[in-house]
Amino acid sequence: MAVIDLSGTTTYPKVHYIASSGTTQQEITIQRGKLRVSVGSAAALYVAWESVSDGAAMPTNKVSVAAANILSFDLGHSASDRADKLAVAAQTGSANIEIILERI
Repeated sequence: MAVIDLSGTTTYPKVHYIASSGTTQQEITIQRGKLRVSVGSAAALYVAWESVSDGAAMPTNKVSVAAANILSFDLGHSASDRADKLAVAAQTGSANIEIILERI
């Protein structure tokens, strides 16, 4: 896999589609700033912000997103301690994943 770089996004909202993501981490970089990030799929997913490494197994500290649901989270400050990357992966098999970035 290759890292998906959305850090240069200048037009919002930004929708990015990832086809056939497997069960290992798909790393996504996002720009610093106040953002709402939404992640969803028809299949069940994992989302992680810690121990992100493209192609690695998903870490223990992750969030489960049920199939046909969307997880939205606000990154409400732009300081250097805010996450600038996340990882997504299918819980089993593969998943087509939608990422939405919005300015808040």
